[in-house]
Amino acid sequence: MRINRLSKTIATGLCAGLILQTTACGTILYPERKGQTEGRLDPAVVALDAVGLLLFLIPGVIAFAVDFSNGTIYLPGGSAQLSEEQMEQIAREDGQVDEQALEELLQDELEMSVDLQASDVQVRSMQSIEQARAMINSQTAMAAL
Repeated sequence: MRINRLSKTIATGLCAGLILQTTACGTILYPERKGQTEGRLDPAVVALDAVGLLLFLIPGVIAFAVDFSNGTIYLPGGSAQLSEEQMEQIAREDGQVDEQALEELLQDELEMSVDLQASDVQVRSMQSIEQARAMINSQTAMAAL
């Protein structure tokens, strides 16, 4: 009788720990960070993954592997800037941005068609062209599902 109660308590604790570990994954907490390739590590995500590593070795290793492979363990930040030449290309005489020129510039940089007038355009901050391509590819894959 005592062993049965102890087994249930241990099983409940393990289940609760595994559930907490799956929610500690940066991929679940910060899906918008997918595709980041570098940056500073997010201490909160590292700590949550480390707790999983300490309590449950295999889920903790998996959490670290998934977060690093998706890039969700990195803090957002950094910036990409247009060169002076690119700024001159997209600037109108009144100081505003020429959207057509910006579309052409983005098409050249991303090597894909861009329509800034589309109803589903989203503006996001990216650290690099590679990160933008990865985000676009992930959004395209999600839309295909």
